[in-house]
Amino acid sequence: MLENLFVWNTDLSEKISATITPATSDDLKQTMDWQTQWTSRAAREMPNKVALRRRDNAELLGLMSYELDEKGLAVEIIYLESAGHSNANLLHTKGGQKKYIGIAKALFAYAASVSVEAGFGGVLFFKAKTSELREYYIREFGAMPLGSYDPFRLIIWEDAAERIISEYQ
Repeated sequence: MLENLFVWNTDLSEKISATITPATSDDLKQTMDWQTQWTSRAAREMPNKVALRRRDNAELLGLMSYELDEKGLAVEIIYLESAGHSNANLLHTKGGQKKYIGIAKALFAYAASVSVEAGFGGVLFFKAKTSELREYYIREFGAMPLGSYDPFRLIIWEDAAERIISEYQ
């Protein structure tokens, strides 16, 4: 697994070391002011929930649920969310500036490393929540549309996954 995960403060002047741990019930309780309450029944039933947190003080930065898709030979990111203090959608409606940048990328790098360890070469698939996120994932992560039926369904192939992982090695 990746040991060198990090995020940036908003002005990109400080690289902040981060780590992934299994999400705890206390982590899920901290999501009451997030877009998704991870204490809901649907969220509690999601598999493989992990928390990205600051290494120095354990501040919760984001949560992700994923599963290994043996048939598709990929890791599917079921759901991913940045903490309220760094969630662009929430901050857009409330006003305010992100506290950290790079939360999603660190979580994607972790998922890609899970995919590599499972023998899937880093392949990931997922669904973008918005048009803006879809374009962001295509531009910044090298994601590609996964068919024409659902334009929000995206895939990250081996070469793009390797580029994401390499930023944290």
